[in-house]
Amino acid sequence: MKFLTAQLFLGLLLVFLLTEKANSQTGVDQTMGVLVSAAELAEIKTKALQGAEPYKKNYQEFLHFIDSLMAVSSEWKELSKEVIVYDRSSTSPIQLSSTGAKLVYGTALAFHLTGKEKYAQKSRSLILDLTDTYGYRNDAKRAFHWGAQGILNLARGGTPYIYAADLLESWSGWSQKDKLSYQVWLRDIMYPKVAWASRWRKNNWGVAGSFSSALIAWYLMDHPDWKLEELSPKKQTLSPKEAFDSHNQYQIGRLLTTDEWKMDGKVDLWGILPQGAIPEEIRRGDDPIDGDHLPTDGSGTHYTMTFIEHLTAHAEFLRRLGDNSLYDHVAKDGSGSLLQAYLFLIDNPVKSHCFTPNRINALYLAYNYYRHPALLSSLDECGPGNISGQRLALFGRLTRPITTK
Repeated sequence: MKFLTAQLFLGLLLVFLLTEKANSQTGVDQTMGVLVSAAELAEIKTKALQGAEPYKKNYQEFLHFIDSLMAVSSEWKELSKEVIVYDRSSTSPIQLSSTGAKLVYGTALAFHLTGKEKYAQKSRSLILDLTDTYGYRNDAKRAFHWGAQGILNLARGGTPYIYAADLLESWSGWSQKDKLSYQVWLRDIMYPKVAWASRWRKNNWGVAGSFSSALIAWYLMDHPDWKLEELSPKKQTLSPKEAFDSHNQYQIGRLLTTDEWKMDGKVDLWGILPQGAIPEEIRRGDDPIDGDHLPTDGSGTHYTMTFIEHLTAHAEFLRRLGDNSLYDHVAKDGSGSLLQAYLFLIDNPVKSHCFTPNRINALYLAYNYYRHPALLSSLDECGPGNISGQRLALFGRLTRPITTK
């Protein structure tokens, strides 16, 4: 019996070593990926090069988009030292705009889809460009203040940089020194700011803040002894694991309609209501915050889509860790449901709305999880949308293509 046990052990060890050798020879990173893994990208590449649709079309459109962005990015001013966000603009600096976020993440994707190091080099350059920056106040005459536009730009535009850095792990050009430099910047500069948004803001700022804070904490897990400092609204210091758990819980709390989770809500209702309305976003337009539908396609509707887009990215990230809590959350009264928020917009018996061509990328991720027929119908009717995405649920059409009707 002992001999058989020893043989079994040696056999299993041999299988493990052969598997590891095969993985190393393929050069495919076996890590999870924030929204998509290198292994999944390798499969997409294979299908695209074989001519399978919609993979081929998506692949070609994606590379054209990224090559076009790379061409214009040569004119961008390099970031250094104190960053000032002028005119409270979501496009300042351009590296933290939606354009910059798409480029840094898109080039990391393109590296895996083509094997061309020029893309990885560009992604690395953009990431490391952040590491000597600080500040992010609104103008040259005012000191930094909580609520500064730079906080939102970091939470939305800065978060896809982590998606990119994770995908560069298997590339020899991304060194441990590079990673450490970036991690220190995330800990000391970005985290305290986005953590404020997570703790305080009820609207899409807060959704982006909670996701960004949780993602930073996850990316710093290889330094369990590090301390993440929060300065406002409450001074506290957390380990990466404590921060990860806390900000994920805050995202759940943000969906709730109870008094303790009002946060900085500006109206008398908050969270995701049982019928799917999100009052804190609808108030930005002219529609009633508690209605059974959205009568117009105005600001309240678009801000609602933004909230949903941000939340879907966080839900997808957690799903990849084996945690479906954001996708599946529903309170006892039916409130707090991401799926219901989608249905309130796209499958409303009174009036439905198409997601915008950018934001519809989130719908690809959501349908991949829920497999709800209303989501598929909306993609058929309103899609395909553009290849890039809006802010955080980026390149969903590329990474979660619809292959069945």
